[in-house]
Amino acid sequence: MMNRPEGPSDRLMAESQLSELQNMRVLLEEARRLSRNLAYHRRARLESRIGVALEEVDQQIQQLRAAKG
Repeated sequence: MMNRPEGPSDRLMAESQLSELQNMRVLLEEARRLSRNLAYHRRARLESRIGVALEEVDQQIQQLRAAKG
């Protein structure tokens, strides 16, 4: 695989991806907040899955920021 210089379109793509991930994170936090109205057994399962999704989104955000420099 060849390393090519990062152009303006690559930076815009990375910024767009970062923005989408940050928006997804906000939506997941909102879903976590709303899940507090569910019955305990449903809430626990949903909050667990939301937690996993948040960890994945956070990891992807960190990777994009690290790649951005």
